[in-house]
Amino acid sequence: MLHHTLSSVQERISMIEKSQWGEGLSREDMERFAQYLYVARAQPSEPIFNEGAIEPYMCFVADGLVKVTKGDSKKNVKTICEIGPGRTVGEMSIIDGLPRSASAVAVEETTVLVLTKENFELLLNDNPKLGVALFRRLAQMISHRLRVSDWMLVEYIYESETPS
Repeated sequence: MLHHTLSSVQERISMIEKSQWGEGLSREDMERFAQYLYVARAQPSEPIFNEGAIEPYMCFVADGLVKVTKGDSKKNVKTICEIGPGRTVGEMSIIDGLPRSASAVAVEETTVLVLTKENFELLLNDNPKLGVALFRRLAQMISHRLRVSDWMLVEYIYESETPS
């Protein structure tokens, strides 16, 4: 599992700047945002979270590589994707609070910024303008991932219907 690591606000700001989440945020907004995050690390093969767990937090990958997997109906584990620096994983849990739909495992030594559901709700209350901007970015990212999933599903259906 993730190992909480002490960090300064400046270190967290630097990590935000290198991610897609730093785009369009002022230095002041990044500083506010950084106050709601903490740094954690995972060693290779360590889980960041497990499918089915109720752990409402998302991770911004600062360094390393994360493999996202999901069990199928026959309990076979399938790799969905790999997430590298600047990208996020686990964002659905801070919105809906439901059990994890997939697992995430560190492929190599990985450093993440963690935003818990509780801290996201505090941010929304304390800094509504920043909270709305982050919520909008979350919605855009989830929408993009859904569109990609739709495309992949159509490709899969087409391939399975096409005679060999």
